[in-house]
Amino acid sequence: MSDAMNNQPVIFLLDNFDSFTYNLVNDLKMMVAELFVYRNDVPAAVIYQKMCASANEGRRVLLVLSPGPGHPKDSGCMLALITLVKGCFPILGICLGHQALVQESGGEIGSAGEIMHGKTSLISLEDHDIFAGLQNPLYVGRYHSLMATNVPDNLRVIARHQNDSGSIPMAVIDDENRMLGYQFHPESILTTSGSQLLQQSLHYLSRI
Repeated sequence: MSDAMNNQPVIFLLDNFDSFTYNLVNDLKMMVAELFVYRNDVPAAVIYQKMCASANEGRRVLLVLSPGPGHPKDSGCMLALITLVKGCFPILGICLGHQALVQESGGEIGSAGEIMHGKTSLISLEDHDIFAGLQNPLYVGRYHSLMATNVPDNLRVIARHQNDSGSIPMAVIDDENRMLGYQFHPESILTTSGSQLLQQSLHYLSRI
């Protein structure tokens, strides 16, 4: 493997049995040295041990939590895996994965008030390295009916969507524990510059 590829992170992706998982896999494969996919019915300890083994080989390791149906509490090993990985390796959560990061951190997940499956919304972005060079506001693809209704203090909201009912957290970050969540789908064709956002997210998480 070349030095350039070896310097890229190795991704462990948790598949929450979602149709978007392999769209995400296809995007990520072009950005990293290696990518391993585990479904959420695999014990969290097994995945964590594999991540530690890769790190012990001198590799930079990153966990990605895929979108998926339902509520984070019903998503197999995902919450347990976050608990094991948090503070040890960076984590990127998308849609359901984002909600799981919020819940595991002590937040609450509830109804978004409307079903947003395959719809586009404008979100406002805070000034952050992750969003460098992106349009602001940014068009993103949404596929969810749940949302973070209470975000804990350790997670900072860095993107929001404003509607008639109020403000919806669309991106959260915990720099100390290297966790980043997107309620929207960067891998969707409905998201403007989604691949650029994914690339910048991986770069940021793997260097802090």
